[in-house]
Amino acid sequence: MYLNKTGLSFLTMFFQKYKMNFTLLHLLVISGCAFLLKPEKTIEQNKNLIAPDYSDLKFWASHPEKKDLADLVPSNTDFADKQELAEADVFFIHPTTLIKGDYWNGDLTNEALNERTDDGTMKMQASVFNDCCRVYAPRYRQASIFAFLKETDAGKQALAFAYEDVKKAFEYYHKYLNKGRPWILASHSQGTYHAANLLSDIIAKSSMGKTMVAAYTLGWPYPAVNSGFPVCNSPTQTGCLINWNTYVWEKKPSRREELYKSGFCVNPLSWREDTIYMPKESNPGSMPKSFDKILPGIADAKCEEGILWTHKVIEDGFPTLELGKNYHLVDFSLFYKSVRENASLRVKSYLGK
Repeated sequence: MYLNKTGLSFLTMFFQKYKMNFTLLHLLVISGCAFLLKPEKTIEQNKNLIAPDYSDLKFWASHPEKKDLADLVPSNTDFADKQELAEADVFFIHPTTLIKGDYWNGDLTNEALNERTDDGTMKMQASVFNDCCRVYAPRYRQASIFAFLKETDAGKQALAFAYEDVKKAFEYYHKYLNKGRPWILASHSQGTYHAANLLSDIIAKSSMGKTMVAAYTLGWPYPAVNSGFPVCNSPTQTGCLINWNTYVWEKKPSRREELYKSGFCVNPLSWREDTIYMPKESNPGSMPKSFDKILPGIADAKCEEGILWTHKVIEDGFPTLELGKNYHLVDFSLFYKSVRENASLRVKSYLGK
C-alpha cells in the first residue's frame, strides 16, 4: 500500500468528516504504512503548544458550569441528565482523538480536534456518568496515536508530556472543585494509560484515595498491584478498580499480549473479577454510535487472560478494529446501561444509601 501526501491529506480529511473511520486507519497500520501518521515536527517543538489553564472553562471538554456533550443522554430512552442533583463527581480522562497532526501532542486551539473529542468521547463515553455524577473532563495535550503504534523515545516523551497536563488538571480539580465530595475516576485507552499513573503516583499516596468511589478505567491493560487499590469484586464495592478490554469471542490482541495477561478484567455484567460467563440476556442495554436507543441483550461477556470476550454483535453501530476482532472503540457502549446503573449503585453504596 502506498499513499502520497495528497492521499494522506484525503485520508485525514476522511477521518475528520466521518469522526475517524478506524477500519481504514487499521488497514493503514497493518499494511506497514503507519509511518505516514508520524508527526512532522520534533518532540522539542512541543514548547510551541499553548498550555492549559484549568481555571478557564475552555480547557474543560466537560464541566458542570458549561453546556457540553457529556450532558446528553441517548434519545428514545428514559435516561436523564441528573448532574444538578448529583452527590458525587466523575473525573474523566478521554482517549486518543489525535490521529494525524504536525505535533507529537494535541494543539488545544485546534477546534476540529476538540470537536472530535467532544462528539466522539464526551457524548459516547463520559455521558454514561451523568446519572450519578457531575462530569469533569479536562482537555489535555494528548499524545498522537503514533506514540502507541511505534515505540520510540519521542513517543514516550509525548505520553509523559500529556500526563503532566492530566496531573495538573486532576490536582486543580481536587484543590478547587471537588470540595470533599465522593468522586469516580473514569477513563478510556490513552486516558487509562494516564489514569493508571495517577492512581499509583498521586491518588494512592494521598487523602484523595479515601473519597474515591471507584475507578472505571477501560481500554488499556495495567497491573492492579501497582495502583495501591484492590480490584472490584462485587457490584457495590467501593475504593476499587475496574478494567476491561473487549474482543470478539476467543480472539486475542495482536500486540502487547503479555501486558494484557499481567492486567486484570472485571466483567461488566457481574462486576466480578472471575471467568464466569455472563449471557447476553443479563446485559441491560448497549448504546450504538447513532446515540438514539438502548439495545438490551445483544452482548454477552466473559473474562479470559486479562481480556473481555463477547460474541460478535450482529446489530449495526458497534465498530471494530484489527479487521473485526477488537471492540476497543465500544468498550463503554456495549455495556452502557450496565455501567450507568452500576456507577449510581456504587455512589449510593459509598454514601450508605
